[in-house]
Amino acid sequence: MGLEKFLMSFGFAKDSLIVAIVCLLVLLGNFTGGLMSNILLAQGGPIPDRKLTEKTSFRLALVSELMLLIYAVYYHAAVTQSINTAQIIYWGFTLFAAPLLAALGAQLSYVAFSKKIDKLKAAHRNKERAERAEKNGK
Repeated sequence: MGLEKFLMSFGFAKDSLIVAIVCLLVLLGNFTGGLMSNILLAQGGPIPDRKLTEKTSFRLALVSELMLLIYAVYYHAAVTQSINTAQIIYWGFTLFAAPLLAALGAQLSYVAFSKKIDKLKAAHRNKERAERAEKNGK
C-alpha cells in the first residue's frame, strides 16, 4: 500500500500498482541486464571490439526504454486521458534512471571480472594480429 500512496502523490490515481510494477520491471531488468552482460562476456571466447550500438546489452536496454515509453503513452492516452507535471517528472526520471542502472550493473560486474575480460579482449587482438601477419607473410 505504501507504493500505491507514493504513486498517488504523483497523480497516478488509476492503476497505480500496474505503473509501479512496469517501472520496477524496467529498472530492475536494466540493472540485472547490466550485471549479466559482463558476466556472460567473461564466460565466452575471445571478445572483439564493438561499438556501443552494436552490443546486445545496449539494444536490449533501448527496447526496454521503448516499451516503457509506449506504456506511458498508453497510460495517459487510453487509461487517464490526462497528464500533469509531476507525472512527466516521474516518467522522465524513470526513463533516465534505467540506462544509469544498466551502466551501474555493468560496471559492478566488470570490476569483478575485469582480469578475465581483459585477457579475452587481448586474445582476440592477438588472433587478429596473427591472421594479418599470416596474410602479409604469404
